[in-house]
Amino acid sequence: MNIKVIIPAYNEADAIGKVIAAIPKEVSEVVVVDNNSSDQTATVAEQAGATALFEPKKGYGHACLKGIAHVANNPPDVLVFLDGDYSDHPEELTKLTTPILRGEVDFGVGARVPELREKGALTPQQIFGNALACFLMRWLYR
Repeated sequence: MNIKVIIPAYNEADAIGKVIAAIPKEVSEVVVVDNNSSDQTATVAEQAGATALFEPKKGYGHACLKGIAHVANNPPDVLVFLDGDYSDHPEELTKLTTPILRGEVDFGVGARVPELREKGALTPQQIFGNALACFLMRWLYR
């Protein structure tokens, strides 16, 4: 099966190489979309074996769309999005892709809401940080 990974990245030079190295070998292509970084994210990604693309328009969505446009030329059977800061665990990618490849599910997504989140998936600091960030966004942007 053809599995590809897209990693939108902004100033992730310190972590991106480790993220790429931890991706299982079953993945046929890792695409890092440098979202106008001021560091060496793209260079480190290429040195680690990834395809590095550049997206000048800042924003996670723009970087994701750039990666999707790239893989559309040779669509994978499974497409996975990972964060470039190691907040996701790339070595666990097969836990996500195996049910898809077996035809048990069509789509999988990580969730941070308590009723969908696996126990222990987030530290107390991450839970607090997410709650604070969401509160501030609701307050600032109504």
